[in-house]
Amino acid sequence: MFPAGTNYNALLAELKHDFARQFMADVQFTWAKSLDTSSGPYYEQDYPYNPNLDYGRSDFNVARAFKIFGMWQPVFFHGSRGWIEKIVGDWSLSGIFNVHSGFPWSPVVSVASGSLYCGTCGYTSLYPAAEIPGAGTSTQNSAFKGPVSSNFPLGGTAYFVMPTYTSYSGTDYGNSLPQAPGVHRNSLNLPGYRDVDLTLAKGFGFPNNKVLGENARLELRLDAYNVFNNLNFNPTDISNIVSSSNFGTIAGALTGRVVTIGGRFSF
Repeated sequence: MFPAGTNYNALLAELKHDFARQFMADVQFTWAKSLDTSSGPYYEQDYPYNPNLDYGRSDFNVARAFKIFGMWQPVFFHGSRGWIEKIVGDWSLSGIFNVHSGFPWSPVVSVASGSLYCGTCGYTSLYPAAEIPGAGTSTQNSAFKGPVSSNFPLGGTAYFVMPTYTSYSGTDYGNSLPQAPGVHRNSLNLPGYRDVDLTLAKGFGFPNNKVLGENARLELRLDAYNVFNNLNFNPTDISNIVSSSNFGTIAGALTGRVVTIGGRFSF
């Protein structure tokens, strides 16, 4: 058995370079694994009598993450023509490309009626007793589109064995523990995430004057998130109840393309 708790191991790599003082790029890669018995405060573990049975990948575990960031700040005029630069220059263009492998998820067996351990305990879910070979492992978006997941074309019950348990109702208290899980928590993988964000900014300098001083400046800014409108599923919308007809599908998506325009005046 693993001890209850948390552990995290990662390899972090970064390469950063400034090109001719007008362009810079930063590349980052993370290869990591996080394990725990619960991933948040006040988490109600499915097997309270033995926390080791809930040990698995953290809900927020991302195995591989890759990021590229770049910024271009051109200077068109120098020296005595610096005042022209204040008017036609002062541009900046930056962008970030984000891609990472998906979060993990758990197949869950829902107690048909009543509760586990006692009638008023409120425990109503378990992990399967075993996995039956034959399910797909694709993390492509297409595998999670309904009405039926291509990873589980015959339904969840064809790929997972239901555990034995005794449910209780009313004020009954029992001493019969459910069958131990044969499938680890967060043993399956959700689709990954990718997007490109861009920012375009233009600054305007004002001539030195007694009212505004010599540092007065107006900046206009355009921010575009998920520029290419990539489909990224919402990981919290996974249908994970084994007996559900749409088991393994995701109904909701994260925000698509968003563009904002803003301005700031400073002096």
